[in-house]
Amino acid sequence: MIFSTKFERITNNKTLINGSLYSLFSFFGQGCNFLILILVAGYILPADYGKLSIFNTIATFSGYLIGLSTYGYVSISYFRETYSVFRKDFTAIIFIHALSFLVLTLVASLLTENMVKALETTRPLLYYALIISFGNLMFNIHQDYLRIKERLKGYGIWSVGNALLNFILTIIFVISFRQGWLGRINAQLVCMIIFATLALISFYHTRLFHVNYSWKRYRTILLFGLPMIPHLASLWIKQGLDRYIINYHYSTYEVGIFSFAINLVTVIVMIGSAFNATNSVTLYQILGNKTTSNVEKHMALRRQTKTIALVYIAASAAYVLCIVPICYLALPKYTPAIPYFLILCGYGLLQCFYFLYCNYMFFYKETKQLMYITFGSSLLHLALSLLLTQYSLYLTAIIYVLVQAVILVLVRHYAHRILQQNLPLSVQ
Repeated sequence: MIFSTKFERITNNKTLINGSLYSLFSFFGQGCNFLILILVAGYILPADYGKLSIFNTIATFSGYLIGLSTYGYVSISYFRETYSVFRKDFTAIIFIHALSFLVLTLVASLLTENMVKALETTRPLLYYALIISFGNLMFNIHQDYLRIKERLKGYGIWSVGNALLNFILTIIFVISFRQGWLGRINAQLVCMIIFATLALISFYHTRLFHVNYSWKRYRTILLFGLPMIPHLASLWIKQGLDRYIINYHYSTYEVGIFSFAINLVTVIVMIGSAFNATNSVTLYQILGNKTTSNVEKHMALRRQTKTIALVYIAASAAYVLCIVPICYLALPKYTPAIPYFLILCGYGLLQCFYFLYCNYMFFYKETKQLMYITFGSSLLHLALSLLLTQYSLYLTAIIYVLVQAVILVLVRHYAHRILQQNLPLSVQ
């Protein structure tokens, strides 16, 4: 009877069911990158893997600047504004992305050769990084739109299509053409060009474009997005600059090993991100509901948070128990990364818990406060890494866990404060 009741509760939990399906598509979509990671690791040396890691760091940082981190406003506008206003906001967001991409391309062309070498890359690879970042953002915006419209089938088709094309092109360029780590970059480049083009065509046919040159509109969107640049850059500071710090004190081999451990942990973060894709929609629906009382909203939010937190714990534990034996059996030359991975699992799980609370700050447009928390914590991470990485990479891994714990405590505290201000329990 108890089992029957719990099973019925699970099957009736729309967020949990959809979250599971979104996670499944993410494992096949975003998660396919992890399979590609193992595939590539088998055909390139750890030193070359370090070079690929540095390129990905540049591409990731470019993604924060392209669009000025305004793409997250798509979901906020959809749930807070009328559909007509949403279309105008959506068009403004795409325009900001296109304009900033062109500006950054111009900046890349004006960099001196010494500046390019300082980034440990080449000018063509800088252009590739910008194109891949822009294409990835267009793909993600399209996926976000399908998600908020709850078009699960379309979301799955796009995720699977992207994953399969990425996988096939990687096999062709890395294995068949023997291009090594550069083959993985070429595969990403071709794939993102195709899907960015398809996304823009889809936006046009869905009639999402509605041009409106209102400075007030752009100002609102930019005020939401600009604080997100330091917020998102905090991850780049932690992981990106760490790679340069490790590279300074150790060999490229150690960069590759530690980067491999970090990439293993990204699967845990991916689990959190996949469930949060659905969880955020549910939270926004609860918060924006005009017909329910504040007490009912608080109860629904607490129930939702508890359910997703348990899912994070169970899924993370299952992943660790599966992936460690696989690494020892299939990738013996990367086994030195396992001890780092086990420590960093704490960081991945804490970041999943962070997803549970940051949505409130997005919905109520408190991105500036979120920026203070995450960017300030990333500076703490950078200072500790500069001080301690030279002694041991185990200390670097521990820093990830401790700093993420600080972020979680601060974001959770501020999220509760926001809810008390906007949903006071005294108001029925």
